[in-house]
Amino acid sequence: MPAPGETRPAHFRAASRDLIWDALYAPIVRGVGALATRLNHLQFLTIRQYLSVVFGALVFLLLVLAGAP
Repeated sequence: MPAPGETRPAHFRAASRDLIWDALYAPIVRGVGALATRLNHLQFLTIRQYLSVVFGALVFLLLVLAGAP
């Protein structure tokens, strides 16, 4: 802080951390970011490749549901 009568502006700086964010949400954000980076190549597939992926996912999900009791 400047002394009384000085003309330079005063500056105040404070820092705070959100511990809940650091403990709960930050790992989720990092995981989603990593997953998005790994799956980024899917947006550049051709239509034939995209339909093959969708068909494979559909078959996989149907097999999982057929095996569920």
